[in-house]
Amino acid sequence: MLLVENLSVNYGAIQALKGIHVEVFEGEIVSLVGSNGAGKTTFLRTLSGLIKPNTGQIHFLKKNITQLPTHEIVSLGVSQSPEGRMVFPDMTIKENLIMGCYCFNYSKAEIQNNIDRMVTWFPRLGERMSQKAILLSGGEQQMLAIARALMAKPKLLLLDEPSLGIAPIVVQQIFKIIVELNREGVTILLAEQNARLALKISHRAYVLELGALLKQGKASSLLHDKDVQRAYLGG
Repeated sequence: MLLVENLSVNYGAIQALKGIHVEVFEGEIVSLVGSNGAGKTTFLRTLSGLIKPNTGQIHFLKKNITQLPTHEIVSLGVSQSPEGRMVFPDMTIKENLIMGCYCFNYSKAEIQNNIDRMVTWFPRLGERMSQKAILLSGGEQQMLAIARALMAKPKLLLLDEPSLGIAPIVVQQIFKIIVELNREGVTILLAEQNARLALKISHRAYVLELGALLKQGKASSLLHDKDVQRAYLGG
């Protein structure tokens, strides 16, 4: 589904990504794990067209999307829930959700059907549909950010640090939802500092360190890899 080859990104003299190669196959959960500053967010923002790479190519469903603008990438089926949630604070939950399908000429009925779908996955949002997003807890805002991304009916969902700044009990709920979304057919690329939790729910994973690809493989194998345990799992 996704093929990234020799991807490099520079911020001035700083090389944020160094020749990254990543593949994602349909139906997978693939994790990018690494500490803060490893390049995970830069990688996802580059996939979304928010950052243009210095070298390399990005192919989605065999189409070269490397230089496409973000709205065209979304329309092809790639949607992102960003780091820090970035909901529209003065809009209601419903208005935030509608913004998720801004690139599509959906009818009112289609939009409402999408919203109803979101409520089945995120019932807490359904209970507060008319409330402004700023009144939600951090966990509820994270749910809203994921639901907003899903409103575009993506083939590939990019999740950037969904556990960041959220109470552990809510993190468990969100990761349970991520697994359920995958079981219902959503392919997911997950960037996450909580390596243990990410590896437990993923099929495969890539370990980034200072913008370079350190390791890759089956998530179950990386979970028991001594180097990964030492660096990221407290082992």
